[in-house]
Amino acid sequence: MSTGKVSKKIKWGYAFGGIGKDMCYALVSNYLMYYCTENLGISALFMGVLFFFARLWDAINDPIMGTFVDNTKVKFGRYRFWMLIGTLANVVAVIFLFNPYLASHAPRVYIAVFYVIWGMTYTMVDVPYWAFNSNVSDDRKERESVSTLARLLTSLGALSTQVLTLSVVAKLGYDAVTKTQHNEKGYFLWAIIVSTAFVFTMLIAVSTIKERNLSAGQTEKITFKEALNVLTKNDQLVVAVIVFILINIAQNLALGSALYYFNYVWGDENLYSKFVIVLGASIGIGLLSFPLISKVLYKRSGRRGHLLLALISPTVGFLLMFISNNFLFKNASTDVRFYVCCAIGLISLIGFGSVTILLTLIMSDCVDYGEYIFGKRTENIVFSMQTFLVKFAGAISYVIIGVSMHFSGYKGSMFDSNAVTMSVVPDSLKAVLNILMFILPPFFLVLGLIIFLTKYKLAKKGKMEEIREELIERRKQTAQLSE
Repeated sequence: MSTGKVSKKIKWGYAFGGIGKDMCYALVSNYLMYYCTENLGISALFMGVLFFFARLWDAINDPIMGTFVDNTKVKFGRYRFWMLIGTLANVVAVIFLFNPYLASHAPRVYIAVFYVIWGMTYTMVDVPYWAFNSNVSDDRKERESVSTLARLLTSLGALSTQVLTLSVVAKLGYDAVTKTQHNEKGYFLWAIIVSTAFVFTMLIAVSTIKERNLSAGQTEKITFKEALNVLTKNDQLVVAVIVFILINIAQNLALGSALYYFNYVWGDENLYSKFVIVLGASIGIGLLSFPLISKVLYKRSGRRGHLLLALISPTVGFLLMFISNNFLFKNASTDVRFYVCCAIGLISLIGFGSVTILLTLIMSDCVDYGEYIFGKRTENIVFSMQTFLVKFAGAISYVIIGVSMHFSGYKGSMFDSNAVTMSVVPDSLKAVLNILMFILPPFFLVLGLIIFLTKYKLAKKGKMEEIREELIERRKQTAQLSE
């Protein structure tokens, strides 16, 4: 494979592998807390604390995993090898995580153990999957093309889980003989189905992609100490990490609280699935329009202008939804308020589609920058941070959600959504859910944007082109010396 053009076969095969990966990830990230609080009787406070401490372990585990991948040398290819092994290990963890029969005796201990195992095995597949984006080509446009397609299909995978889960779980959990509902059984069967899809799509990916050996002249293995130096002394990576965390906290706060919001503020959890469809459509528009917007903005302001536009639109959108729901249309029917909310979301949340691609490309830029200043290429160590940050931001979000809900009166499964008694829902809980979904996300988005605009220098026009030209020349000289 050349350093430029990437074949359609590789693009589509690689992107297809992410469908099942993000189907499984969405099931855990979006529904595990809800499943545990509503079906297993575990408190929201416990779940929030669990998520946080599991991520502390990931702070150690994820860089180690990235080091393993960067040091792996097998004929099958280090990316393909770990993507396959990681997938098989992760689906086992997902199935056990949603097994209510094994969890029934000591649910807190059981969920804690398998959630940590899930996090470790997800790292095994997610790190090499996204790190491959920096390996696939040196051309900026080709990287954008590969990343856009991958983000589009992974978003479709996540969206399918987010939309289908509640209805599928209800159907799979219904006992026609006794005419009773057992949602815990539905979650278990749905986890098996989603895990099967994960294995199938990833097998397509590993049989399709081809890897370039960009570290041919790099014979010494990278130690864990060197890995930590890569992560701490790469100043632009540090800035990217902070921005990445803040943006993902905002996204996770909105999506993580949305299911509880529609259930306990509006009295209908099924509105969540409908809202997610609108969110998915908005993000899809953002993904599909990314190449055109990038073409226009990159020439003028590099990545700075693109990220500015991508973060301002959802910031305004969240605030407009809050004003609409609580002031302008406060006394309107639920249908009217919901349609207005969806209309605002469809237009304003388009920016999140661009953000997902931009964050991956920024991490790829940090890989090149790290090679430029250290002389060693460490794709998987750098992208282990992306995997860790996605999980860490989710954990921080759920700590905020869990603690806030616990102290605002939430007790878990407060009413049957099929026979809603809204009078049992405290006003304090409704107020907290409004803040979690509409007020805190804009705060974190603006903070992330300010740090990016003031501290991230690689986004300046022409900066990364200069670095990549220098790297290509260095590799040529290394190849000549090794002949």
